[in-house]
Amino acid sequence: TPPTRNTDGSSLTNLAGYRILYGTSASALNRTIEVRNPSISTYVVENLSPGAWFFSVKSFTSSGLESQPSGAVSVTVR
Repeated sequence: TPPTRNTDGSSLTNLAGYRILYGTSASALNRTIEVRNPSISTYVVENLSPGAWFFSVKSFTSSGLESQPSGAVSVTVR
């Protein structure tokens, strides 16, 4: 679900997209995919090697502000 409010409670009117952070450790999300379409609510990361992968998401605005990252989630690729 896209964010609708800024951290100060005001309406978020300039959402520009998301950054998907991922890696093989929750403490080392060292790869980034930038999605410059705020209406996209799903994204498939392809060609991951087998093993555990961890993901987090940040939103960003057209003025360059960026949210804190979401909590990391893990997926096991077989």
